[in-house]
Amino acid sequence: MKVALLTLVIILSTTTLYLSIPRLFSSLTYLPVEAALKHHWIDYPIKADQYTGLIETAKQSIEKLNEARYWQGLGWLYYLQATSQGTNTPEGQQSLSNAQNAFENFLKKSPASPAEWLRLSWVHSLQNHGAVQIVETLKMSLYTGRAERYLMQNRLELALQYADYFSEEDTSLISDQIQLTWRFFKRDMKKHIKSGTYNINTMNKLLTNNPELKQQINKEYPDGHDY
Repeated sequence: MKVALLTLVIILSTTTLYLSIPRLFSSLTYLPVEAALKHHWIDYPIKADQYTGLIETAKQSIEKLNEARYWQGLGWLYYLQATSQGTNTPEGQQSLSNAQNAFENFLKKSPASPAEWLRLSWVHSLQNHGAVQIVETLKMSLYTGRAERYLMQNRLELALQYADYFSEEDTSLISDQIQLTWRFFKRDMKKHIKSGTYNINTMNKLLTNNPELKQQINKEYPDGHDY
C-alpha cells in the first residue's frame, strides 16, 4: 500500500513538473518584454531600435506557450512601434496590422479587457477601416469597463469622432462617457473642447436627454461653436 502510494505521488509530481516546464521557460523568456513595457509607462520609454528585439522575444514566448499576456504584450509593442514609425507610413501601417492581429488573439483569450478593446478600436481607425469595426470594438471597451477612469478621455475622443455611426440606442453609451468624463476630468475636458479634440456640437446632440449637463458644459461655450 505504501509503495503504491509513493509511486502515485512520484508520478503526479513528475507530471506536474513536466507540465510546468513550458510555462516556466516561456515566462523567463518574456521577462525582458514585461520589464520594458512596465518601464515604458512609468519612466523609461522604449527606444525605436529596441522594438525589433522585444517583438522577437514576445514571439518566442508565444511559441513556447500560447498565453494571453504574451499576445497582449506583442500587441502593445507593435502599436508603440507604429507610433514611433509614424502611423501613416508604410512601416507604421504594417506594424498596426500586426498589432491588430496580436490584440485580436489576446482578446479571444481575455475578452474582458477594456484597454485592449479600445486600443484595437484605435488600430482600426488608424488603418482607415470601416466604421462598423471601429464602433463594435469601441462598444466592447465600454461594455467591459465604462467606469475605468484611465480610459475615459482617450475613449471619448474616438467615440465622438464616430458618434454618427452608433445606433440611436447605443448613443447612450457615449452620453454616459461624457457625463463620467465631465465628473472626473472637467478641467481636461474643457481643454479638449477648446482645442477641438472634443466636438461640442456633437456632445450637445448626444446630451439631448441630459439638459442639466448640457447647460453646464455650454456655460463655458455658450455659442456652441467648434473650437
